[in-house]
Amino acid sequence: MERLRTILSILDKRSNKYVWWLCLLMLFSLAILTVLFGKDLFLEVFYIFPITIASWYGSSKAGVALALFSTLILLLIYAYQERIDAIALFYYGLSCAVSFSILAILITNFRNVHRVESIAADTDSLTNVYNSRGFYIELANELVRSSRYEHIFSLAYIDIDDFKAINDSHGHPVGDQLLIEVAACLKDSLRATDTIARLGGDEFACLLPETGQEEAKAAFKKASQQLEKRMTYCKWPVTFSVGLVTFEVMPDDIKEVIKIADDLMYSVKNSDKNNISYKIWQGKV
Repeated sequence: MERLRTILSILDKRSNKYVWWLCLLMLFSLAILTVLFGKDLFLEVFYIFPITIASWYGSSKAGVALALFSTLILLLIYAYQERIDAIALFYYGLSCAVSFSILAILITNFRNVHRVESIAADTDSLTNVYNSRGFYIELANELVRSSRYEHIFSLAYIDIDDFKAINDSHGHPVGDQLLIEVAACLKDSLRATDTIARLGGDEFACLLPETGQEEAKAAFKKASQQLEKRMTYCKWPVTFSVGLVTFEVMPDDIKEVIKIADDLMYSVKNSDKNNISYKIWQGKV
């Protein structure tokens, strides 16, 4: 099972072109086996594997194309070997084409539904950025990747100062709009490769892969300016306490990563608020 998960994770990161050529290789391998052993073994069932892979990682068009190509290969093999007469060959080809094509369409539709549900499960419904579940998955992946390739990354933990006062004085709809604007400012000012999440309430986190402290400072200077400008425009009297940690040595797990950034943010929160504190993590002393 673990090997299967590893293979699937590899395919997730490959291009459609790579997956297509892999499926064709599987198909031609099956064709050779069919020529050699098709008289003794029922091999048609194994053609569903390349069709399934092409449909899941490609598109319904790719899946149907491979389904029809598989049918054509089987027809050519059986016609060449004269296993069945012309009428039987026609019905055999029709049944293969229909069943393989239906399989491809069903797999693609199931994949689309699965992806929508996965995105919904990992996304904060209010702000349309990652929720805590989605963020922890991204952070765990980044921790593994950075450990393996000896990369650094930075993590910002953000708390909105005096957010409760907005809810109390203006109502929750205004508070919700404020959260939406904060998420939008962070998305606009940071890179597309950075991960932004609302961890709950008025706390946000930003994961900046392969980002040193100086780059992180520059990124959050821009983000802070955007946030201040937007809060002033909307006349919301809130500020932001930020703890931004650059990890040059990887902690043991994501809980430790979060705690380090969270503690740094609260050191700002418990002092003068409305500030950013920076730290380089080089491991436990």
